Amino acid sequence: MKKREMYSRNDEGFVMVAALLILLVLTVMGIAVNRNTMTEWRIAMNDRQHKVAFYSADAVSELSAEILEQSIACLGLVDGELLAGYDGFNVYVEEGKGGFWRNYAEDTVPVPKDDNATGDDGRDLVFPAVVVGGTYSAELTNAQPHANIIMRGNTQLTKGTAIEMAAGYAGGAGKSLGSGGASLIYDINVYQVDRKRNTASAVCTKYLHSLGSEGTCNY
Repeated sequence: MKKREMYSRNDEGFVMVAALLILLVLTVMGIAVNRNTMTEWRIAMNDRQHKVAFYSADAVSELSAEILEQSIACLGLVDGELLAGYDGFNVYVEEGKGGFWRNYAEDTVPVPKDDNATGDDGRDLVFPAVVVGGTYSAELTNAQPHANIIMRGNTQLTKGTAIEMAAGYAGGAGKSLGSGGASLIYDINVYQVDRKRNTASAVCTKYLHSLGSEGTCNY
């Protein structure tokens, strides 16, 4: 009679090894998903901050055009003057820039990126201006999100129109109409900067003012 040999199988610990392998896979997947989520979050936050900078610069360009139109009838503003802005914020006129709208526009108008630049490259206006005890503080203004503004303009002739009725040549009773004139064309360059968040955005616009449409001096 042949004897049947019996072999014992020791499966103890297999479930633990399988569980550890599954846990390892889930851990790796969790780390990958977390890193991807953080990356997407950073991208979204950076995009948001840069959009905030852009739309802030765009809003300040509109404010600058309004300040220009309200000041164009003035002989000159006071250097270092605080102009009323909106929501309780002020616009500050830099020293030596009281007649900023009379500055001639060269071929290229600089974008005022440097807070401390002077001369033609220096900003004409800054918004919003920080005022402490009734005194403007350049240091505190530059430390917060703010917009540097430069305006340059020159006079250009506008194209006229002329209409003549052909009947005038025959009967001598024709009518004619001609119009034309001059306009002031301004470059308004705004540089919105936030040093803490390391964001910045520049908006450059052109503004046309028709001569003869000046109102009262509101500043």
